[in-house]
Amino acid sequence: MENTHIVTRFDTDLKKIESMLVEMSKKVGEQVINAGRALMDEDEALAKKVVKSDAEINALENKIDEKAIRLIALRQPMADDLRSAITTLKISSSLERMGDYAKTLSYRVRAVDDFSAMSSVLRTLSETSDKVAAMLALVMEAYVERDEAKAEAASAMDDEINDRTDALFRELLTYMMENPRNIEPCTHLLFISKNMERSGDQVKNIAEQVHYLVTGELYEQ
Repeated sequence: MENTHIVTRFDTDLKKIESMLVEMSKKVGEQVINAGRALMDEDEALAKKVVKSDAEINALENKIDEKAIRLIALRQPMADDLRSAITTLKISSSLERMGDYAKTLSYRVRAVDDFSAMSSVLRTLSETSDKVAAMLALVMEAYVERDEAKAEAASAMDDEINDRTDALFRELLTYMMENPRNIEPCTHLLFISKNMERSGDQVKNIAEQVHYLVTGELYEQ
């Protein structure tokens, strides 16, 4: 009976942590979308909101990590249960990184007065932020449902993000060669594009953690 109680309590505590992780992922998804929209619309107020909201994501990561570490220390889980607890720590870290990228993007929105000469680039970056958010939503579905196929589908979407990054790099170089005045804004946009690519990479990392969670095997590329 005591062992059953311990297992039940562990499951309850773990589900609470997983719910917090899902909540964190939703906030990060909103941050990614809002950062892209702030860039597209040159919306300084929205950019400031993204920067300010990053503190909420950091606070959630701290709570998740604290609860997961405490759970491991007190319950001393084995095998599948330990894997689940460790996975929450790694996923929360990836989510926190994505929040940081969105915040950094928003700082750059405010660093340049006018991006209008590169309107097509802004549109592509805004669309890319939406795609990264969609990737994140899908991989978190995979996490909740323990669905490896969905995790693989989310990971595969990163190829398009990488292709967009390469295309934007070439386009921005063209703008810089055409007019030296474009160098500063284009440099900011290059960094923004790279951060979006890194966000896609973090989604791939989460997909790898889902693979590990489901199979017990480390992902091999």
